[in-house]
Amino acid sequence: MNFEPMSQVIEDPDLATLYAYWVGRCGSRPMPCRADIDPRDIASVIPLVFIVDICEPLRFRFRLVGTAICDRWHEDLTGRWLDELCFDGELTTVLEQYASVARTGIPRIDKEEFVNEESRYLHYQRLLLPLSEEGGMPNMLIGVQKAIGMDGYLTAVPKWM
Repeated sequence: MNFEPMSQVIEDPDLATLYAYWVGRCGSRPMPCRADIDPRDIASVIPLVFIVDICEPLRFRFRLVGTAICDRWHEDLTGRWLDELCFDGELTTVLEQYASVARTGIPRIDKEEFVNEESRYLHYQRLLLPLSEEGGMPNMLIGVQKAIGMDGYLTAVPKWM
């Protein structure tokens, strides 16, 4: 794998902070490993950060989830599997976004908007960055999930109506 910087401009300062830190930790490798990441270095964005284990067959399990993310979802997602979360019909898309970084090692930014199983509106942007051991295929992802506007509120109409 060869490192290629993201082609799109990262306008959000929190996403840009994690991306710049990740690039700095790459050194001459295509991506850093988990041991290269020191939470004290990115303290300003830690509430927005998550780390995901990449498991085989291809599946994603949250190893660490920041408090701002858990507050918006109204649950601690640590230890949960990505494919067990409710994305209101967007699960296939979200899984493919994670899988693309796991397969290619190429970072990406996505925006998601949906109503979860609690009828809670979630609208956020997410940066996904690969981590690997010995410069091989990614074995973890680190990312930032940041709300867009006022998300996290209960919708007026229950999902089942």
